[in-house]
Amino acid sequence: MSILRMREKFFRAYTMQIDHALILCAGMGTRMGEIGKKIPKPLWPVFFKTLLELQVDYCHSLGIKRLFLNTHFLSEEIETHLKSNPKFADVIMLHEDPLLDSGGAIHNMASRGDVNYTGNLLLVNADQFLFFDQKYFTDALSALENSRAALFGIKVDKSAKYNETVLENDLLKEIRKTDGSYDYITYSGLGILKLDSLDHVAGISKFFETVANYKKERVHFVVPEKFEYWDFGTAEIYFESIQEIYHSLKENKHSRLMDFLQENKALEGNVDAFFNDELRSVNLEGNGEFFANAIVGKGIVQKLN
Repeated sequence: MSILRMREKFFRAYTMQIDHALILCAGMGTRMGEIGKKIPKPLWPVFFKTLLELQVDYCHSLGIKRLFLNTHFLSEEIETHLKSNPKFADVIMLHEDPLLDSGGAIHNMASRGDVNYTGNLLLVNADQFLFFDQKYFTDALSALENSRAALFGIKVDKSAKYNETVLENDLLKEIRKTDGSYDYITYSGLGILKLDSLDHVAGISKFFETVANYKKERVHFVVPEKFEYWDFGTAEIYFESIQEIYHSLKENKHSRLMDFLQENKALEGNVDAFFNDELRSVNLEGNGEFFANAIVGKGIVQKLN
């Protein structure tokens, strides 16, 4: 049995504890260069599937049935993508105008009549993937029983440019910038939130102010000792990650991400042509012709210009 199938079997035991998932897709794409002005980040391909498709696969593998995603920038392209694939039949798109920030996005979803601030919510960033041993998910679900949130932290090198999350007895106490002199723990973007009894806040709001307010409520952190963290959040990091995936495939290197991509058919196609012909021809300051060749023909995005 593959790692992914084992993980899926394990997580399905906890389906009743996770009622909804929200995939954050409303960013402006400013870190994706000129191409990001034409293609919304969730529709950037990881070979033969988009980031959004893979995040939906990830949520489905956990047995979560009610999926939401928020949109703002280039929302028409994302809507077209959703309508093009029956896999997205259970995905509800929530368009934001104005952009609500991550806290506002959660409140916007939670205030719907069919949610009404009930149940537990898995929060997922469209451009990041975190894989870890099953026990850490068990720990998070256990911690959620007496916490507002159970968030997954990751240990990063001192040179990483993230905010540090300061913990005390596994509870979040402070968020701060570091001076680059030590390794530290940061929030990965993946977490489980308890919506029950969360105070409703309308409009624009910050995640750590109106949802996981660690100054007023218990916000638990689970920090896996071993994990795989894959980031596709900037144009440069995206291409580095795609290159690493390609070389892992050619060298038959196994990882949790590679298992995940294989299981979900993201690598079923001419990966050599994708990497050597299309990917290497990309000019980050160009007009998105790479994506016209790579994904428009598949009906993922209908209009670039």
